[in-house]
Amino acid sequence: MTSIIDEENKVIKFCEIMDSFPIDFRFKLTNTGKGLDGTLRKRTFNGATAWQKGSKLLFNSSFYPFRKRVFEDIEKGGYSLGEKYFPDTRRKIVPLLSKQKIKELYYGQKKSLQIIAREYGWSRQWIMALMEKYKLKRRTLSRARIEAIKQGRG
Repeated sequence: MTSIIDEENKVIKFCEIMDSFPIDFRFKLTNTGKGLDGTLRKRTFNGATAWQKGSKLLFNSSFYPFRKRVFEDIEKGGYSLGEKYFPDTRRKIVPLLSKQKIKELYYGQKKSLQIIAREYGWSRQWIMALMEKYKLKRRTLSRARIEAIKQGRG
């Protein structure tokens, strides 16, 4: 049995996640059955996060009852929310990195794990984990140092 305080904390967490999106972030909401369906765009209204749908403004808490649907639709749009539904809000919400994109950045552009991580708002360890998941080989330490020197970072 959840207490009122637990439920309030979940609403606050949900609102923090929704606040973490950049202004003008858009997502398409589907299948709520409550007239919320359609493309929503993040705006600010009197210093608070508001979601615009046409001339209508909705606030984060309006979406809380449909949070599962909201997060599913955001993820369908290609954005990762980390842990399903209530991620650590310190993690930025950023586009997922595909195997092809990592190959392009790491092998093609010869970027370091740290640079890729910084550009996409992830940690170096997360990029390493993605590479492991995609079965991509990393450079040796000596090769990485040579690339850094060539790029003026060594």
